[in-house]
Amino acid sequence: MIEFDGLVCDLDGVVYRGDRVIEGAPQALAALRARGVRIVFCTNNSRSTVGQYVEKFRRLGIPVSAEEILTSGGVTAEVLAERGAVGKTALVVGGDGISEPLAEAGLHVVEPAFDGGVDYVVVGLDVDFTYNAMRSSARAVRNGAALIATNGDATFPAPDGLWPGAGAILASIEAASGGRAEVMGKPHPPTMAAAARRLEGCKRIAALGDRPDTDLAGGVALGWMTILVTSGVTAPEDAASVVPKPDHVLPSIAALA
Repeated sequence: MIEFDGLVCDLDGVVYRGDRVIEGAPQALAALRARGVRIVFCTNNSRSTVGQYVEKFRRLGIPVSAEEILTSGGVTAEVLAERGAVGKTALVVGGDGISEPLAEAGLHVVEPAFDGGVDYVVVGLDVDFTYNAMRSSARAVRNGAALIATNGDATFPAPDGLWPGAGAILASIEAASGGRAEVMGKPHPPTMAAAARRLEGCKRIAALGDRPDTDLAGGVALGWMTILVTSGVTAPEDAASVVPKPDHVLPSIAALA
């Protein structure tokens, strides 16, 4: 049995793919809770709000509280609020998972069609991303707005394969604006620090995910145990060669039960 008392658990490709739960995930999570493991569900996907994630977990048969869910959109709002961004304007490329926490943090949120001055351009996953949104965002950055990305994931796992992620959208805006984004999601310090705070008091923390460059790298940076699952982005045949090398490789989260 792999021993830990705190778990930072990724979502896409680990607990589910799209709207399909990974087989055995509800049972494995229940078993971990029964062992007293504290869990933070930590996702770079900023498309959905915490409330929407809670509802999705309910549909998948997994009880979860809002306090257990950490999104890159929520972390972005926390960081900007700490920096005194209350009352400033943020042009958002993304969905409610970014706009809602930013507004709750006291920022004035506008869409890419906004024609006034903005302080921040915040980029996440936007399945309706358009050329006009790229043009408006790039113009705002060239005019002095700080470019912030909820995450840099180029892809994310869907039921029929890998779909373009927020990183693909961000790359176009960086190329068009000449700017470079500050990234908030895993493996970068803002999200990793937020996850660590939520597991304060745990003696041994494990980072569980399907992406070596985000889930594992973030865990390694904090000295945590790392567990790679091959149910998402990383194929089983590639697991032996990934960097950083995980402490454990499992076919899915179900093996933790």
